[in-house]
Amino acid sequence: MTNEQAIQENLEGWENVAHLHAQGSGAAFYRIEQWLAGECKLGDWEVEEIGEIEGRSLLHLQCHIGTDTLSWARRGAKVTGLDFSSKAIQEAERFAGLLGIDSARFVISSVENAVNTLNGETFDILYTGRGALCWLPDLNEWAAVCRQLVKDGGVLYLEEVHPTLSLLDCIEVDGKKILAPKYDPFHQGPVSETCEGSYADRDAKTGPIITHCWEFRFDTLINALVQNGFRIDFLHERPQCFYKPRDDEMFVAVDERYWRLADDQVPIPMSFTLRAIAD
Repeated sequence: MTNEQAIQENLEGWENVAHLHAQGSGAAFYRIEQWLAGECKLGDWEVEEIGEIEGRSLLHLQCHIGTDTLSWARRGAKVTGLDFSSKAIQEAERFAGLLGIDSARFVISSVENAVNTLNGETFDILYTGRGALCWLPDLNEWAAVCRQLVKDGGVLYLEEVHPTLSLLDCIEVDGKKILAPKYDPFHQGPVSETCEGSYADRDAKTGPIITHCWEFRFDTLINALVQNGFRIDFLHERPQCFYKPRDDEMFVAVDERYWRLADDQVPIPMSFTLRAIAD
């Protein structure tokens, strides 16, 4: 299977779950009701680490249904959300209307075609992450696109799943649950799965959905950014993650938005944030 075929099947999957996540049984996972009532979707550290955004232009790549994008708009950014799923963009535009955020703009495009879709427009801030990078087969191509979308001196910021967490799975040894390596971080091709439902509702009756993800490591991510004109400002690792990694008692809620390993487990880095400057 080619990367193009894998991405097309991914698109079909995202089209299938957009309404589920925005208005269906998956909306509880996204805390849509609370968010529409004013709850912020952003982590406290995201707001602190990006810094002042009032009046600045912000492009959110792989924005899905736009909840994070519009959370930045609530804080004063002039936002553009971009996603390859037309149904996800429809939901994002519907949310913008419900919230009365007329300045928000949403466009349908793959990351690969983003520069052409946006007619070469550049932005003060490029925001991405939260489970986005694993859907991209070529981080060097991604970084090159990002550099063309950010103004000189502008910021690329992301929060992502930590590579350590991505390679582990829960197994039982002598009656005790532990985390053990399952996925090869050096694997070059896609990791493909067929499942019913969505991470937002594993019991949803969606029909079989085929997904293809690509592993990334810190070297592939950081080298891609550095080689395409970014200077790494910082990288911070955290023992929390923005979703429950496994449906297991090993993971406990920190609050409504983040999870960590239970107290009887040895902590591991579960997520990270990164800020890079376009030189």
